[in-house]
Amino acid sequence: MAKKPLRADAAAGIGAGVVGLFVIIAIWTNLVFPAPVVVGGGGAVLTDPASLREHEWGFNQFSKGGPEICANQTSLNLNVTLTNTGINFHGFQVIRADTGAFVAGLNKTDLLAHGETRHINIDVTRIAPGSYYYICPVAGHRQKGMIAPFVVTSGC
Repeated sequence: MAKKPLRADAAAGIGAGVVGLFVIIAIWTNLVFPAPVVVGGGGAVLTDPASLREHEWGFNQFSKGGPEICANQTSLNLNVTLTNTGINFHGFQVIRADTGAFVAGLNKTDLLAHGETRHINIDVTRIAPGSYYYICPVAGHRQKGMIAPFVVTSGC
């Protein structure tokens, strides 16, 4: 009995199936074993005005996390300029370090598209002195590393 040659379309189908299997395994691995939450990105401290570039999965030049933002309690406002340099939608929220409750920033649905820049004015007088975090509120972005310290104090 003669051996049948492998058809090109069958070989392409098998190859596509193998590649698809690897893609599914990679996605499943990221969902089941998410990246650890990384807080901060280094010793940089930003004060008023603060300028942040959001990308996957961090702020400014940091691959994860971002610079600490220090809001001076004696100032009335903190001006933050956000620029989305990533391919995904991104946002900006300040949350309590202990409970994760929303303190200031944009609404969860008020997101920046790729290339968009937004200016945010945060009323510092409405935030009690203490330690907070700023995050990207898009689902999964905080877990991927878009979280960094936000401190309200009189000594910035």
